[in-house]
Amino acid sequence: MTDKLKHSRLFLWFIQVLRVCGRELLLVFRDSGVVIFFVVLNLAYPVLYALIYNPEVVRNERVVVVDENRTALSRDLVRRLDATQEVAIVGYAANMQEAQEAMHQKKCYGIIQIPRDFAQCAGRGEQAHVSLYCDMSVMMRYKAMFTALANVTQAMGNEKMAAVVEPVLNMSGSIVENKQVPVGNPAMGLASAVLLFILPLVLQQSMILGIAMLHGGSIERRRRNGGRDPMAVEASPGATVIGKMMCHQIIYVLPIIYVLHYVPLMFGFPQNGDILHIICLVVPFVIAVSFMGQTLSAVVNERESVFLLFVFSSVIFIFLAGVSWPRYLMSRFWWLVGDCVPSTWMANGYVLMQTNGATLYQVQHYYWMLWIQVPVMFILAYLVERFVNRRRYRSWIAASEDNPNALTRIELAKNGVG
Repeated sequence: MTDKLKHSRLFLWFIQVLRVCGRELLLVFRDSGVVIFFVVLNLAYPVLYALIYNPEVVRNERVVVVDENRTALSRDLVRRLDATQEVAIVGYAANMQEAQEAMHQKKCYGIIQIPRDFAQCAGRGEQAHVSLYCDMSVMMRYKAMFTALANVTQAMGNEKMAAVVEPVLNMSGSIVENKQVPVGNPAMGLASAVLLFILPLVLQQSMILGIAMLHGGSIERRRRNGGRDPMAVEASPGATVIGKMMCHQIIYVLPIIYVLHYVPLMFGFPQNGDILHIICLVVPFVIAVSFMGQTLSAVVNERESVFLLFVFSSVIFIFLAGVSWPRYLMSRFWWLVGDCVPSTWMANGYVLMQTNGATLYQVQHYYWMLWIQVPVMFILAYLVERFVNRRRYRSWIAASEDNPNALTRIELAKNGVG
């Protein structure tokens, strides 16, 4: 009898999960705002980011030179810079003020300043300095100018060093030829380096925003109906959390394939990873993000508040993933905060797979960290559903039974009326 009762309860719980999943799917496709987050955002944002950085590299960026040295060596430096693919020297400026005026008028996007003691320092074997000032409105400009200047100055330094040690090298033997071959990012472009990090973040942000908007819609319906949601399904907190997660898994099957496979394919980004290994990495990522979204949605009281509360967080998540700043240089606090975000592990594992051809075994640390986050995020989502959301709903129902206009007054007060 006890076994039958246990099986019956398990069966009823499973039915609750399916009912919650079905209800959630219905709510998603009835709500145009949620459809925009779950579908349209995933379709448009990756393409938009890719189109912005699609050239990968820029060529012939206009640069003005302020040559305070006026020697054969400084002129040789300028000639070599002009010969590179990245930089085009459009002229000289008498001083920095004139060069800055040219930049303000968009006649150039960079300034190279050669100091007065440039040739003298180089002749004495001391370190010479060359300053680069760049318009940072487009990151690729800085990368192109810095790369050109670094390559030219390094080549000139190597030639000077070779002239000093050439007699010794001729006696000791031939020089070993070195050649740099970029493997992970053959184009050495910004898009291939950055966009692969951003793609998992797009999936995470779109899911969190959609989940929060669904919760905000439920809150609004409860305020209009005495604390009860007419679209809600009677289910236990655990069944509710699991059912919503199943709904998100179903919806995100196609967006995941599109964002993580077809977007890199369309724009020629590195694709060295095995698709099955990437799918295995994605599964715990989507589950953890679903639970995290349900946890964070507790702070949402209106649908519109989603934009104020969560849209800005994409910049924070990009930083925590190590895109704009290496994780090993972060303070211990930010390192730990980044460890709590699923996109940190997913983005780094995905980039290693796509650029370096890493297998799931080689990124198992990221993989298992995502699976560790799954039960942690589930517990948090369960606690929020049981002890935060449901207590709030019960208090609203009680307040509405005592005074049918109580929730209406709260709504008016929040909007500054009454």
